[in-house]
Amino acid sequence: MFPPFQPGSAIHDADLALLIERDAQDCRGLESDQLLKRWLPVIGTPADRPMASLAAAEACLEARMRDGSPPLEAAQRLATTHPMLAEDFMAAALGVGLPDGDLEGTIAEGEVVLGRWRIDRIVGRGSTATVAIATDALLGSETGPTRVVLKRFEADASGHALRHARRELATLLTLPDRCAPKVLGFHADRAGSAILVTAWEPSSPPRHLGDLPELLWTVRRVHAAGVAHGDLKPDHLRLRSDGSAFLIDWGSASVADQAGRSADADRLASVVRALGQTSGVPSWIVEPARALCEQGCLGLAAAWLALGAPRRHARRLVSTAVPTAIAILMTAVIAWTVGPWSRTPAEAAIARLRARPRFDPAVPARERLVFWIEFKDGIEVISRKSPGSLSPATWPESLPTAPDRTP
Repeated sequence: MFPPFQPGSAIHDADLALLIERDAQDCRGLESDQLLKRWLPVIGTPADRPMASLAAAEACLEARMRDGSPPLEAAQRLATTHPMLAEDFMAAALGVGLPDGDLEGTIAEGEVVLGRWRIDRIVGRGSTATVAIATDALLGSETGPTRVVLKRFEADASGHALRHARRELATLLTLPDRCAPKVLGFHADRAGSAILVTAWEPSSPPRHLGDLPELLWTVRRVHAAGVAHGDLKPDHLRLRSDGSAFLIDWGSASVADQAGRSADADRLASVVRALGQTSGVPSWIVEPARALCEQGCLGLAAAWLALGAPRRHARRLVSTAVPTAIAILMTAVIAWTVGPWSRTPAEAAIARLRARPRFDPAVPARERLVFWIEFKDGIEVISRKSPGSLSPATWPESLPTAPDRTP
């Protein structure tokens, strides 16, 4: 029987994370569910204690993997039963196999990070992260180096960097295939720093309007998956050598609500206008595409721009046009089958009679006209006759329900 977990005076996130690691070593025989019951009441909201929640996730993942389950499979099972820690379980799974310990204060060219990734060059520094291109010393070789993108989130006292890293990691794991770089690894230390490693792909930003249709279709797929990028600009829009597109730098991603979609659409409209001006494209091509982007019609804007380069985007245009043509054809067939023009003359006459208001009984029967339907050689013939030419037995007044019948 293990004693209850007593954090004592551990108030700070890092102190609580250290106590959870020590408690996990003392309770190695417990299952993951039992461990979480010990720690969750103390952790509270995972977003408020990112280091403690990640330490708990790592310990629970290790307990779940005792049966031989792969890290990602074990993380997915734990995320299903405990969704509030889903991001932490996936982060812990991606950190399996990486060396433990705190990260260096900064990253520099030529440095080897975590004994595996050698920094080739620094490509950007921001307020919360530094981005570098590195070579994987474990998988690569001198003849065929394996390059990765390494994003280092700097530690701060508030734990904002770790929250930022976890949010970007969770976003990348939920995006559609080939819409973003593939995640290869994630490591966070107890100081609050984190490193996110993604696959590097040779790519280039869009240089003219002919490059934008594929990017617009990609953003549309991302929105359909429930994610808004939040920082769309030419440097974050990338094109592969095969013509496919993907987006980078997901640090500002959010839920694809109306505000998120509108922000992405406005930024894309600015990109369309800027590329149109630099490439000298006529305004009658640029302005409709820009207006469609501002209205959130990214698919129509992409199709409009793709018409300017039909050979390059033929597959996309055909895949869009064929289902539309089939839908129009099916609608026409159904309308022709069930529409009013498919009625026989007798059915049309009866429908017109039923649509008319009931006749006024005060009008003499001999002054009314009656539709007379008869068959001649198997063909329906409709004629209008005066009640005076018919037998009195056929007059409406001679029928029992004469006041309620329609002439």
